[in-house]
Amino acid sequence: MKNRYGDEYWFDQLTPNLYTIKGDLKYWRFGGREGQEKIDLNDLGFVDPSGGPWLAVGMSIEGRTIKKISASGDLDEVPQIVFEVD
Repeated sequence: MKNRYGDEYWFDQLTPNLYTIKGDLKYWRFGGREGQEKIDLNDLGFVDPSGGPWLAVGMSIEGRTIKKISASGDLDEVPQIVFEVD
């Protein structure tokens, strides 16, 4: 798939209920869940690489609903984003 800047990205299935996003996605915004006092990288409300796709809890990946999003690794470089799905 391509985002609005033409960057390629795809979802890799890690386990039956976990996906990660791969591709030429270098710059990220993160947001917490509604009602959180501060951002918890282990329980994000949304992720948004420059050019998209904007992905949030409750949206779908390959027809499966996102229940949880987490980010790890070097957040100043390219983080690993993991989506837990139903």
